[in-house]
Amino acid sequence: MLTRGDVPLTAHAAAKGARETVFVFYSDHCPCVSAHIERLRALQARFASDNVRFWFVDSEVGASTARDTDLARARHLPFEMLIDENGKFARAAGAEYASYTLVVDSEGRIRYHGGIDSDKSHLTSDAEPYLADALQDLASGRDVRVPEGKTLGCSLELP
Repeated sequence: MLTRGDVPLTAHAAAKGARETVFVFYSDHCPCVSAHIERLRALQARFASDNVRFWFVDSEVGASTARDTDLARARHLPFEMLIDENGKFARAAGAEYASYTLVVDSEGRIRYHGGIDSDKSHLTSDAEPYLADALQDLASGRDVRVPEGKTLGCSLELP
């Protein structure tokens, strides 16, 4: 069960009303996630008019509304945080690493899973933009060219 603040939420409810929903597994100690914040912010802005919703998911030990609210405020995170109680969503999704990303369509089908791009913590201009390409393909009505990308992030510390 996910929570938004103190409100229980399913992944399906978090995706309700969006054409696609992007879930990015978050870890506050992972430099890979931190390095990608601006890229994620740019993707959110780029695909907002296409009704794509973005969420960070905190599945790690110690995840709490208070901690995540403080983190989001201090780090100026670009979108809201969901708390994954007991790491159940992470396990079901196969998320082992921070920055692991799922793109789910309005029917609940996973259309993309894996890393944000081919960079780790040092960003380059020639990275393979897995997530951006998947969202562009879906916005254009095409099947996703690369439905799975390599995840480069820190191991999630699941309960």
